[in-house]
Amino acid sequence: MTTVNEVVSFAKDLANRGQGVDYDGWYGNQCVDLPNWICGKFFGKALWGNAIDLLDSAEVHGLEVHRLPTSERPREGAIFVKSYWANDGINYGHTGLIIWVNGNTVQTIEQNLVGNLSVGGPAQYFSQQISNLVGWFYPPYSDSTAVATQASSGNLGKVKDEQGTMTVKVSLLNVRDEPGLDGKVVATYTYGEQFNYDSVYIADGYIWVSYVSRSGVRRYVAAGEESNRRNVVPYGTFK
Repeated sequence: MTTVNEVVSFAKDLANRGQGVDYDGWYGNQCVDLPNWICGKFFGKALWGNAIDLLDSAEVHGLEVHRLPTSERPREGAIFVKSYWANDGINYGHTGLIIWVNGNTVQTIEQNLVGNLSVGGPAQYFSQQISNLVGWFYPPYSDSTAVATQASSGNLGKVKDEQGTMTVKVSLLNVRDEPGLDGKVVATYTYGEQFNYDSVYIADGYIWVSYVSRSGVRRYVAAGEESNRRNVVPYGTFK
């Protein structure tokens, strides 16, 4: 039997190595290949159709399916579906694996973020807004749908001074007035934006980088998930 943690670890390994999976042998690593691989290889549930069809396919297999609008919130291990209209006017949809949930934002691992219909693209870390999804479903995991918690080091506060530049590699990162999830959101960075930082903090299971803003006030940005004082799921690149 396969657990949520095993599936999430499998997907993280792909993303960390810059690799992908091609379940059907057609058109490279398309987005739908990752959920198809998970459901087919791990659970023997062969899904059909494009990404937009996955919710219907999952229902045929008797899987737990949620469609918006709903009062439910996705959990770690869910496979999301959203609309994606190609240049030919067809809604092929887009899909990926949810590995973390925070408010209306889910961190995901997705293939073919570039939208290449011929060869696809590797598994990468990204994020989505729940309100923008069509819905999500759960493979038949053998355990609860809560990923095993990383060995967080707790709220250590400032751990070192470090000069660096972070390039954001997720769709959205919040800028806060304190290092931690209780900090007030005062601004955001989006994919591809860069900023310089001068120190590193650990709080609430995350690595935070910090800098002094133009207004002279210190700000904090989550740079990735923390385990044993290491950034195990980075939200960007650093130099």
